Amino acid sequence: MPKIIYPSHYSDEDKAIYDDLLSRGDTMIGKKLSENERFMLDLAAKMTINQLRGYDSGYTIPEIEEMKAMHKEAARAGTIETPPDNFYDDLIKLSDGTTFKHPLSYPAEYYYDKNKQVPDDLVTMTDNDNDNVIDENADDNYIAEQMKSMPVNVD
Repeated sequence: MPKIIYPSHYSDEDKAIYDDLLSRGDTMIGKKLSENERFMLDLAAKMTINQLRGYDSGYTIPEIEEMKAMHKEAARAGTIETPPDNFYDDLIKLSDGTTFKHPLSYPAEYYYDKNKQVPDDLVTMTDNDNDNVIDENADDNYIAEQMKSMPVNVD
């Protein structure tokens, strides 16, 4: 279960009510919930506490009715889609079936440590690798010849 972050205005009693409502919701459903299903319990518990304490959302009755109507219309049209569970597990699934962890799910420290290390496939140049270096005075060094023929601007 993820760490619960209570709204800052909740008293200890509100926190106890919230925990009790979540526990009752889990018990009533009677099965292990995924994160997107647990979100609905969280939302319902917070709404219940807000209603119990008289906290106002700031929406007028006509605005609430309009939101309800829009939600029902979207549900009937089939445009409301719940993300799959692997979305909440920070996984990316390709069309060929392979999955991997989303790159943005790693903390910044992970990439910092990874970039500090020298990659395994990095080829280091040794004294014996000088065969690959073209001597500047070699006859077949095209770039050196081109550089020599360029005008030099001296101010």
